Amino acid sequence: MSEVMPRPYENLVNLRNRTREEVSKVVIGQGNAVDLLLVAALAQGHVLIEGPPGSAKTLLGRAMAHVLGTNFKRVQFTPDTTPAEITGHNTTKMGEQVFLQGVAFTNVLLADEINRTPPRTQAALLEAMQEHTVTVEGKSYRLPDPFLVIATQNPYEHEGIYPLPESQLDRFLFKIDLEYCDVESEIEMLRLPHTGVTPDMLGDIQSLLGVVGLDSARRELDGTEVPFGVAEYIISVVRRTRENPGLELGASSRAAIHLLSASKAQARLDGRDNVTIEDVRSMAPYVLRHRLICRPGTTPDEALALALDP
Repeated sequence: MSEVMPRPYENLVNLRNRTREEVSKVVIGQGNAVDLLLVAALAQGHVLIEGPPGSAKTLLGRAMAHVLGTNFKRVQFTPDTTPAEITGHNTTKMGEQVFLQGVAFTNVLLADEINRTPPRTQAALLEAMQEHTVTVEGKSYRLPDPFLVIATQNPYEHEGIYPLPESQLDRFLFKIDLEYCDVESEIEMLRLPHTGVTPDMLGDIQSLLGVVGLDSARRELDGTEVPFGVAEYIISVVRRTRENPGLELGASSRAAIHLLSASKAQARLDGRDNVTIEDVRSMAPYVLRHRLICRPGTTPDEALALALDP
């Protein structure tokens, strides 16, 4: 009989603490973003990280992939990136047609500068995110499970960019706005071991999950109780965004499902088996803000505040 290896964390509360500890070996002062990435991994959702150059977007994604302990690939999007680089393509080898897998065939895909690639390539990634499959020359190929996309974009780029359409933004569970960390954290960052200009501790990050461990952690969310009042609150929040005259587009039904999934994960990571309205309120800005299309004179934060507190 094979020996069962003990998992390197005690429970989901401890998993969150251990994740913060491991990621902080290379990324300082971004604890909230780390927590949200863990919530997304448990809730089976994709994440869009937006932040200025040098705010550790890519490094954060790499560090989180190390913690998850799953297969990892990265694609640097450019105007020349083709759909085939995402999906894969057919080729002929020894007289036979073979399929060469693209970068989407992994568990964690870091999609850097997603808004620098043309719509056709974005659409290829969209299919992968939505269906967990890719289609090449009419044939569908199933992607590995789990499959998590961590995409990044720079809000200050204006030339040569292709803004994500609303339909694609709606596929992301979270949009995380990353800011530069505080003074104390930046000083602490300078004290990290570096090789040249790169932090030298990625290899020291311990894997806490792996594919089997992540699947097990996700299953812990299944029995999470959702009181009727909480479900009713989620629907009322989403519907109020649609009724707001200051919004051209409110939150979709998918947004309500995403908000519930994130709230379940948040509850479990807090050590509870039931979702509270406070869980919903804490997740709502990251789930809803990027889905709201505002008319002049209204901001997403204003619309969100009205939806949460009518």
